[in-house]
Amino acid sequence: MATEYLDLDDALDAYAEAVEVSLDQAKEALLNLGQLESALARPQNAAAYENADVARQAASLFWGVAANHAFRDGNKRTAAVLLRSFLNLNGYDISRGEHAARDPSSLALLRLASLVLEAMRLREAA
Repeated sequence: MATEYLDLDDALDAYAEAVEVSLDQAKEALLNLGQLESALARPQNAAAYENADVARQAASLFWGVAANHAFRDGNKRTAAVLLRSFLNLNGYDISRGEHAARDPSSLALLRLASLVLEAMRLREAA
């Protein structure tokens, strides 16, 4: 099965979900289209140039969205929604909703997100 990738519409939908706003408000919150497109391209680049598996591609997507600050707010929340969407799109069932806190796959997602954020903090501190 070929890896599927997210696009700009997916990112705007993710922002709207993460920040709980309309799609029109999500479009207004986008400050830097280039930064968002760069973040969305990271998984494909990781696959092409690093032979990255889906988990590594997902982490690169999460990092890119969280670090690039393409939206005026909610970048880390949007990154988490996109991470879940990317993994779901590629066959990894990542739950959301009231049962997500007890679901092992959702806990793994949260753990991955926390590891990436910790790496970002360490990088910024250096």
